[in-house]
Amino acid sequence: MFARTICGEGFPDFWAKRVIGKHPVCINRLVDIKLDKYFNAVNVCFDMDKFGFQVDDNGDYLISDCQTKNFAMYYTSKQSMAAFRALYKNEHGIQDAFVNYWDVTTEHLFSNPYVVGFDPLNEPFMGNMLKEPRLLTPKYMDQTELAPLYTRLYNEAYTKHDPEAIMWFEPNQFPD
Repeated sequence: MFARTICGEGFPDFWAKRVIGKHPVCINRLVDIKLDKYFNAVNVCFDMDKFGFQVDDNGDYLISDCQTKNFAMYYTSKQSMAAFRALYKNEHGIQDAFVNYWDVTTEHLFSNPYVVGFDPLNEPFMGNMLKEPRLLTPKYMDQTELAPLYTRLYNEAYTKHDPEAIMWFEPNQFPD
C-alpha cells in the first residue's frame, strides 16, 4: 500500500497528502457522483472515510482499524488510485523524490555484504483504471508505467553507486 494516510506504509504523509489532495476523484466530480452506486457495487472509487476509522494525531487512520479489513481492499480507493497515478506520472515531483530516496538508500547500503539487491516497489498497483481504462489491458501497465520507472531507478539510483547492483521487481498485480 502507499502511505499511512490510506492504511498503508512507505511514503511519508506529506507526500501522500500532496499528491492525493483534499478531494480526490476517479474520473471527475460529476461522473463520480453519477456512477456512485455502480462503483459501490464493485467496490471501487470510494473514499477511505467510508470506513469510519478513527484517526491519530497526524490524521492517519489507526492501524488497529486498518487491520480490520483486507489491505487489498484499499487499493481501489480514490486516495490510493490518485497516489499511484501521481507516482507513475511524476505529479508534484513525487517520482523524482522516490528516485532520490532510492539514490540515498543505495548509497548507504550498496557496500553492505548482507544486502544482495533492492526491491523498489512491493505489489505495485496500476493507478486509476477508471480514468485510464487501458491500464486494464494485460502488459500495458507494466510496459508503459512500471518499466520506465524501474529503468529510471536502476540507472539513476542503483547502478550509480554499484554497477553490479541487483534489482528485483514485480509486475502490476492486476490484470497480469
